[in-house]
Amino acid sequence: MSESKNGEKKVKINDDRGNVVEVSEKHGPLFNAIPKMHLCGAAILCLLNIAIPGLGTIISAFTVFCGCPTKIEKRMNAFLLNILAGFLQMVTFIIIVGWIWSILWGMNFVQLASKLTHVFFLSKQ
Repeated sequence: MSESKNGEKKVKINDDRGNVVEVSEKHGPLFNAIPKMHLCGAAILCLLNIAIPGLGTIISAFTVFCGCPTKIEKRMNAFLLNILAGFLQMVTFIIIVGWIWSILWGMNFVQLASKLTHVFFLSKQ
């Protein structure tokens, strides 16, 4: 599995007939706005999202201005999309959807942070 410059995951599968099948994964703007933070910060915001749905997502929006990269080039757009996602998580938490979404978003924080940490340590060697 490889990841292209724009963040799409690509998997190449060879079958017995010699054909190559390629599958790519695309994400929407809300996912692309998730900042790639340090692993400790991502874990703390994940726990906040579990305890108070949307709070970790709203706080993560401010990390965009602290230098955390996103797949969206304009920082203000990434900030506003994260604020929107956090607000929607808080509003829809009443019908349980927002809470589940918030937990999944927190897990995405940690997954993106672990990828960033892994790349950082590989580049140091």
